[in-house]
Amino acid sequence: MSGDALPETPAADDFRALARSSPWRSSTVHFTHRRQRDSGSAPSGAPVGAWLDRGPGRVVVRSSAGVEVAEGPPYDAAAKLVTWDDDAGCAVRPPPEPEVLLRPDGLVARRPEGWHYDHGDPLWQDYQWTAMLDPAELSRGVDVSDVLATVLRGRPTWSATCRPLLGNGEGWEDGYTPRCGCCPLLDSPASRIHEYGPEDPTLTGGDLATVYRVHLDVQTGIVVDTTPLDGTDGSSLSNELHAVDVPLDPPL
Repeated sequence: MSGDALPETPAADDFRALARSSPWRSSTVHFTHRRQRDSGSAPSGAPVGAWLDRGPGRVVVRSSAGVEVAEGPPYDAAAKLVTWDDDAGCAVRPPPEPEVLLRPDGLVARRPEGWHYDHGDPLWQDYQWTAMLDPAELSRGVDVSDVLATVLRGRPTWSATCRPLLGNGEGWEDGYTPRCGCCPLLDSPASRIHEYGPEDPTLTGGDLATVYRVHLDVQTGIVVDTTPLDGTDGSSLSNELHAVDVPLDPPL
């Protein structure tokens, strides 16, 4: 992206814009992923190598279980390029997709509603994986404060204190809406109530985090660290980015 320079002193709206922007800020990424909790072939703290190529929509992951390849958006709603109109007896192309609206600095001001369903990054293990690569869920329903321009693992990041908010009404509108309530970026009472309702038994008797410190990589918009600031139970992950927008050489 080109345009005005990014702010040297980012504010909450800048952090939210960066969280919306990841798919438009890089095409290939090589990184090492770690997470706090055991998840299938990714035991807690064990490094997982990953090579993401958004051109063909493919990610190659190397873990202790071996090498796996995931392709395509992780949803069943991917749009077809051509559909058949039985009445007209001809192929009909759907209308062009709405364009993303950019700010002068190149970050995303508004992205098409539901865009990630047809264009989401490939899923590995669970939806927290795709959410960390495209953390748009942090751009709404989250109180963002204490934003700082920082450096983490040698790369410029924007860090912020993020508190997921509980929505209003029966559908919990305007609150934190994770890509998947079972595996949110910010596991919290807000995410669990949104997914399971206020009667969820896990909301009592534990020490669930309500606020996090989150680092976004400035070049890519990818989440590179989430750390609970309260509670002993919550989601925690890290990504160390090794190369961006260079030819990939994933393992066979």
